Amino acid sequence: MKTANRPNNVTAHAFFGARDPVLEQVLRKSLLEDRLPTIQIDDNAGRILQLLAMIHKPHRVIEIGSLFGYSTIHIARALDADTMITSFEIDPKAAASARRNVARAALEDRVQVLEGDAVTHMAGMALGAVDMIFIDAAKSDYPAYLKSAFPLLRTGGLLIADDINGDGDYSVEADDPEAVAERQGISTYARAVSRSPRFFSALIGTETGLLVSVKT
Repeated sequence: MKTANRPNNVTAHAFFGARDPVLEQVLRKSLLEDRLPTIQIDDNAGRILQLLAMIHKPHRVIEIGSLFGYSTIHIARALDADTMITSFEIDPKAAASARRNVARAALEDRVQVLEGDAVTHMAGMALGAVDMIFIDAAKSDYPAYLKSAFPLLRTGGLLIADDINGDGDYSVEADDPEAVAERQGISTYARAVSRSPRFFSALIGTETGLLVSVKT
């Protein structure tokens, strides 16, 4: 299970110092008060997402899996004021927490947290109009997310998936059907993206792995 105090976070703090007060407050409120699971991205992965957004300069961003908005905040901080990130979260409690945390970070003008199934929401979106998509939700559903996200992403757009190493945030036994389905989902996604002629991909070695792909 991913935790808030992982070695990767210790390394990030050694290089970059302590978390800024807003991010520290977000973690404390979400984990200690809201009692949400400690499966957010690690601090270095958050910085990588923010850096990629700063470099890519997207105008339209989709996030599949808000949780309590930790990755959402990192991405949104890199966006211009006229840019929007739409984040989908299926858990009502997590979605409410994400909205509160986005407000704490003063980013309401560029973040929209929508509650419900991401695949259903994406079905009604314009094709080829999205510049960047970040996936960090139910691992068994990664192939379905890819199928829905691909037509929305413009040529040259970024597709980023977390937990690609296959060890991510599993809280069940290794031979449990749920864990098997999650590993299979990630494996299917990774093979499809890495072998597709429509993507150029590279793996970034965060604690659980970010697979970053450009649509060609």
